[in-house]
Amino acid sequence: MRLWLYPLLALLLGASAFADPRQEYDAFRAAMNQHAGGPTGMYAIQDATVIAPGKSARLRPGAKPADARWAEDGGKSDAATRLEYRDGRAWLRVPGRERIDLLRAPEQQHALADGLIVRATAYEDSIKAWLYNPTLSQRRFRELSFFPYDASGVVEGKFQRKPVPVGVSHLDSRNHTGLMYWVGDVELPLRGKTYRLRAYNKEKDWNKIEAVLLFVTDRTSNKTSYGGGRVLEAHFAKGQPPAAMRFNLNTLYAFLCAHSDYYNCPIKLTTRLDTALEYGEKYPPLLK
Repeated sequence: MRLWLYPLLALLLGASAFADPRQEYDAFRAAMNQHAGGPTGMYAIQDATVIAPGKSARLRPGAKPADARWAEDGGKSDAATRLEYRDGRAWLRVPGRERIDLLRAPEQQHALADGLIVRATAYEDSIKAWLYNPTLSQRRFRELSFFPYDASGVVEGKFQRKPVPVGVSHLDSRNHTGLMYWVGDVELPLRGKTYRLRAYNKEKDWNKIEAVLLFVTDRTSNKTSYGGGRVLEAHFAKGQPPAAMRFNLNTLYAFLCAHSDYYNCPIKLTTRLDTALEYGEKYPPLLK
């Protein structure tokens, strides 16, 4: 099951292309801070659970909103808030209200009366139900740290596409089996040396692929950047990867599991680079 969210830059920055790499970096920093500390940000996650087709989960209430958690739905109480995954719909049933399909709701989320927010994310064989408490990010998050912008981090890589993406099964950061698709290789020039990296995507159909993802560790890992690895993305028109791609290393970001244990990250797919990539996101702040 693919329970982490990549590619992220397109999600954060939208479809707009930034001609100026510095503007892209500034927008990236602002969007990453919002993604981390917003009401449904990484530091606001209170709980999450996976729901298989035909199954449901109920929200187990606590004495305070901060105590609420997802639980397996035994169907014993009609007073509980439930989320059911059936026929491609994520039906949220709140007592006394009309049911809502979260997958078709604005931003796939719904605010509950107690201030908590429920959101659903669809995957091939399941949905992931997220429970957010905005007060958590207010208490736990200040801002992310980034290396200063460096123009030397804007490089052109050569991409060799695989005609048919190759599925790669791997164990992720939560010891679950994940699946990524090896879509080609990138030759990336860095400080006088050219590195060859595998490029991945979560899609296996070239008609749906519009980005390559490089998973890397380097000499900053476990020192000034997250030890598990960081992600570098390059985007293009869907199904039309160019032979030469611009990579902005200033937009390197840490695997999402650096910020929350509720993410599954592909740490076994990283390439170790024998150089210090002092670009992009630094080591994440400690949870409080």
